[in-house]
Amino acid sequence: MQHKIPATELEFGSLLSYCPRPTKNETKYAKDVMIAIKNEKMIKLKDSRELHASKWIAKLLKNNIKLYEDVFNEQTVLIPVPRSSLMKSTSLWPSLEIAKALGEEGFGVLRPILKREKKVVRSSTSKPEERPKPIEHCRSLSINKTRLPSKKIVLVDDIVTRGHTFMGSAWKVLEVYPDADIFCFSAMRTISNEENFKSLLDPVRGTIYYREETEDCLRRP
Repeated sequence: MQHKIPATELEFGSLLSYCPRPTKNETKYAKDVMIAIKNEKMIKLKDSRELHASKWIAKLLKNNIKLYEDVFNEQTVLIPVPRSSLMKSTSLWPSLEIAKALGEEGFGVLRPILKREKKVVRSSTSKPEERPKPIEHCRSLSINKTRLPSKKIVLVDDIVTRGHTFMGSAWKVLEVYPDADIFCFSAMRTISNEENFKSLLDPVRGTIYYREETEDCLRRP
């Protein structure tokens, strides 16, 4: 390969799950929630209150923190993953909103130091063969080096599919912070096969594996 690979495995966590092609009421609702997260819409709670999607996710994390208690603390560095498109000052950045909400709950300090310099194809709506590889993500990003309060870095995103964006973002971070301890947190993960869908709220920890022979990633679970 023509590029150095600084990491081939990343640990990740996600709280929610959805199916891109739902046929059942439960999976259709989960996809509606995904759209709400993508657009920072209001989520209606069981007690009839409403919260913005990012704040709802932060509350869910607080309720499920035992699974991630070694990851999040007041010194954890929260780095939102940039969108696939180039952003304007008025652009909605869901990952930034989620990272902000996590910081407000005491789960870390916000450092939006990654920036997309070149537009890439959006992974969540692309065919597998059309999705940008991790190296494309890495090369499309820049990073603003600054002093960080901790080596514990959490890359924050709204949706994780196979993990290409996370892997490319981690490589960019490791170029500048080679000693960083990186964890990837996504509000929601994609479940390709509807038969494998358990529920909307389905907190997990798993691993994203980089495959050098095909230059892509596998996510488990």
